[in-house]
Amino acid sequence: MIKVLVLSSDVDGVGYFRNFMPHLTINDPDFQVDIRLLMDSTLNLLDNNFMSQYNILFYNKTIPFQKPEYFEILKSIIIKNNIKVVYDLDDYWILNSSHLNYDAWKKSKSDETIVRNIKSADHVTTTTPLFAERIGQENKNVTVIPNAINLEEQQWTFNKRPSEKIRFLWGGGISHMTDLRLLKPSFESFDKDFLRKSQVVMCGYDLRVRTPKGMIMKSDPRTNQWTFFEDIFSNKGKYITNNDHRKYLHEYDDKDYGFKEEFVNEFYQRRWTKPILKYGTMYNEADVCLSPLKNNNMFNFYKSNLKVIEAGAHHCPIIASNYGPYTVDDIEGKKDGKQKGFLIDEDKPKLWYEKMKFYVDNPDVMKEHGENLYNYVKDNLCIKVVGEKRKQLYKKLVEGETK
Repeated sequence: MIKVLVLSSDVDGVGYFRNFMPHLTINDPDFQVDIRLLMDSTLNLLDNNFMSQYNILFYNKTIPFQKPEYFEILKSIIIKNNIKVVYDLDDYWILNSSHLNYDAWKKSKSDETIVRNIKSADHVTTTTPLFAERIGQENKNVTVIPNAINLEEQQWTFNKRPSEKIRFLWGGGISHMTDLRLLKPSFESFDKDFLRKSQVVMCGYDLRVRTPKGMIMKSDPRTNQWTFFEDIFSNKGKYITNNDHRKYLHEYDDKDYGFKEEFVNEFYQRRWTKPILKYGTMYNEADVCLSPLKNNNMFNFYKSNLKVIEAGAHHCPIIASNYGPYTVDDIEGKKDGKQKGFLIDEDKPKLWYEKMKFYVDNPDVMKEHGENLYNYVKDNLCIKVVGEKRKQLYKKLVEGETK
């Protein structure tokens, strides 16, 4: 039996997609998986008796030991017990100056820590072949284990809320301002027919901010980054034509994550951030997913194709930037003949509207593309398929067939 110790530093997106879900779904008598939070005070990584029971140590980010000598103690235990260390990486370790966390990243020198972790691991797992090629410059023992969806988990099952409108959804975090600006020229151009037949749904709205001391507080909506996002989706409020709806939005009511039956047919829809185990249900209000990504940005280039996977799980086609992670999958069906959406070049910003309008005018084609993406995800990027690849890697590591 192969015993795997999985260490998770968070219970949010990275923890869910890279730690918990891939390992909780290993249902195989040849494996025993223990998932532990690094914040768990009962976890003793420096106890040889505890560590000696494991064949593989899997972690991402870093292990937050307070003293440097603790790393040496753990290293000696790993060597003594021939434990294989698998380090997982899903984001590039170098940020550019436009990233919200740039100052903190630069001060902490976390890039140096991550490179040390890469070099010291027996094997590195990551999300795309693009990122694997870069990681390979630091450690040649790297395998692509893409993000995957558990199609049997409730939040990823097909449960679409009925609507007569074509709903375009964007969901993301607060760091996407430069990406969302790519939509601005198109979103300023919507005609009356398009506004009548469609909706835009902005998901992830959140007024909570973390202070430099680590405290969580509610920010002023007038200066919060999400308000600038909202200006893009609503064309600075011009698309919010119902005064009662405008008043409701200014109340910043997060009950039911911003859903209110009274305003369900309004063009612009704001949805508040959901906890990670309900996060996928936002796609119940989506027919098409939008995923702009600024190019000439290596952090973006090495991102994962998670939005493709999430859209496919909910039978939605995707309109995405023709860059980085969105070039990994055959979105436009040039290889398999099954179109799953559209890719937009950055120098053609008006194409976002053109392709959105195409789906509004051709709902049957939209549904066909959505089914194509669902079948692609089901056959290639569901947790059962990807999980087999993970198990084979672990077996080879323990049996010594790979480093």
